[in-house]
Amino acid sequence: MRDLIVVAGHTNVKGLDQGASANGYTEGQLAVEFRDLLIKELEFLGIPVKTDSNKNALVQTLQWLKGVLKSDKTVCIDIHWNAASSKARGTEVIVPDNASIFENNFAKNILNVFVSNGFVNRGVKPESQTARKRLGWMIPPAENILIEMGFITNLLDINLYQNLKYKLAKELAFVIYKSLI
Repeated sequence: MRDLIVVAGHTNVKGLDQGASANGYTEGQLAVEFRDLLIKELEFLGIPVKTDSNKNALVQTLQWLKGVLKSDKTVCIDIHWNAASSKARGTEVIVPDNASIFENNFAKNILNVFVSNGFVNRGVKPESQTARKRLGWMIPPAENILIEMGFITNLLDINLYQNLKYKLAKELAFVIYKSLI
């Protein structure tokens, strides 16, 4: 079985890196909540999960990853929320520009969990198609996936998440379990 690392983006509790904020939430707050729900479901399935400290900004998380990565087959999942206008909606999953077959298939399976639960399909995208063009999360030698769960700026996405977060965590944990074995 592959090793699994799941982190939440923008969790720096000092306020330096909390990510986007809208509709009464911060990106870090929602990402941590879902990461913790997902880890609980994964552990219920018997999958050991490593995660970093909620005090880390991206630079510290990448440093931490260097110390815990055991192989290039380790699966690393980073959870985020998008932000744009209040009309932008949907889930997208980001993979490295040179994504492996595993990364592409895994990303499609992750995206399908969200789409089958009513989130708009924004697709699986290589990092070069993101606003930043290069993402630190894609650098470590591992199977890297970044989930943009929805738009924190869109109340429909927020409400859908709030109503389905436990179901999403359970279904996503099962998809991850099947991919790791």
